[in-house]
Amino acid sequence: MASFISNLFKLTTGTMIAQMTGIILIPVVTRIYSPEFFGVAQLFLSIAAVLVVISSLSYNYVIMLPEKDEDSMNVFILCIVCILGTSAVTGAVIIRFADWFGAVFETPMIADYLIWLPIFVIFSSLFMLLNGWLSRKVKYGILSRGIVMNSVSTRMFQIGSGLFMTSPLGLILGSVMGLALANVFMFRGLKEDVGLLKTVTTERMKELAVRYKEFPIYGNPGALANSMSWELPAFMLAYFFNSTILGYYALAIMAVKMPMAMVGTAISQVFYQKASEEMNQTGGVKTVVQEVHTRLIAVGIFPFIIFIILAEDLFTFVFGANWLTAGTYARILAPWLFAVFIVSPITTLFSVLEKQRVLSFFEFVTLCTWVLVFYVGGTSGNPLLTLALFSIGGMLIWGSKSVYLMRESGAGYRGSMLSLTRHLLLSGIVSLPLVLGVYSGLSLPLLFGIAGITAVAYYLVIFFTDPLLRSELMGMIQGSIPPKHIDWMERLGLFR
Repeated sequence: MASFISNLFKLTTGTMIAQMTGIILIPVVTRIYSPEFFGVAQLFLSIAAVLVVISSLSYNYVIMLPEKDEDSMNVFILCIVCILGTSAVTGAVIIRFADWFGAVFETPMIADYLIWLPIFVIFSSLFMLLNGWLSRKVKYGILSRGIVMNSVSTRMFQIGSGLFMTSPLGLILGSVMGLALANVFMFRGLKEDVGLLKTVTTERMKELAVRYKEFPIYGNPGALANSMSWELPAFMLAYFFNSTILGYYALAIMAVKMPMAMVGTAISQVFYQKASEEMNQTGGVKTVVQEVHTRLIAVGIFPFIIFIILAEDLFTFVFGANWLTAGTYARILAPWLFAVFIVSPITTLFSVLEKQRVLSFFEFVTLCTWVLVFYVGGTSGNPLLTLALFSIGGMLIWGSKSVYLMRESGAGYRGSMLSLTRHLLLSGIVSLPLVLGVYSGLSLPLLFGIAGITAVAYYLVIFFTDPLLRSELMGMIQGSIPPKHIDWMERLGLFR
């Protein structure tokens, strides 16, 4: 647990900087681009996200698994070959039918920007590969700085482009340039491993491709279904409603999912490395699963409670009055996104335990559920009802994944259920002053102040009631601060 928290701290330091930068810069972006332009850009990114998933045929998940670095490097190059081939073919097909895509989703503007699709897919896929390799080599510092560079440069390019040319292209090119710069920086982290390229052979790549064939056979369809289930809302909202509604949804997801995904991805990467290591050493992952999942619940639940209470006020204050509807959407989606936050990091267990078939089953059930949900909601003509059904369905599906993984890992799900119940009650009690403040009509600055005080109170309770978390955090502090500066902490008994 000590090395897990230490590595997680290194990785989340950078992601927290990226998150703060996003909080500062996204409000600038929302004041430059309209909800309609956000909707067009989101449709482009949703198409790209589906292609990124199939680009490496899911062999990117194999990079962490081999015991020898030589085999991992062969897998790395195998992934690059797959990415270049699949990106070229699928990109060409989609560009050929660009006008058809624009007509189906009632977004004609998208046809003008699909020429950038293969480039974005290649850069995004390489970013994913580099994440896997740097995680394997435990180079979380470089990975963290790469994440920051991607976030900051994306927003800066979007703002700069918007000052000269206010169109969806500014948002799209910003994403392309952000990934490009991040990849150039992260490739520097491979300079110590360049010698491994000498071990790469076509024969060995073929052997490893066959050895891990379940990943493309079962994992890739499952990953595609997973990506489609994430991106289907964008497609369906554009189809049943319009690009403005999609723009509101895009910002709602961005505002909640961006910080959640950054921290969640960091946890997932460190957890995957730690779980793979524990599986190789002990043959099981029970301990690390128990330690991580219950603490994800404890740490993550309170921010979502605060967000649900203040969502609409936050969106109008941060992003502008034009984005009130996005705040309403975000409030509806928050319970589902919390379920994703606490379960998503441990879904790497499907790979560690080699349960790709089960993962594929879950993903296809999810995709079918979303099709039904959005068809029912879309035909009703009510986007609020559509998103409410989506959020409820999401909680049920991700809860089912959690129960399965906890059981298969040997950790059991009762501890997680007790943790969820206990911390939900604690969050409700601690947040009561904020709820009363909202209903009393207090000003937004006062509400923010109350939210900050209640957050401090909540995490102090967590700190003093979780001995393992407290001891690990204090150990990190002891290792990073000179002894003469922590005498007062020892006198207060914080290191006991």
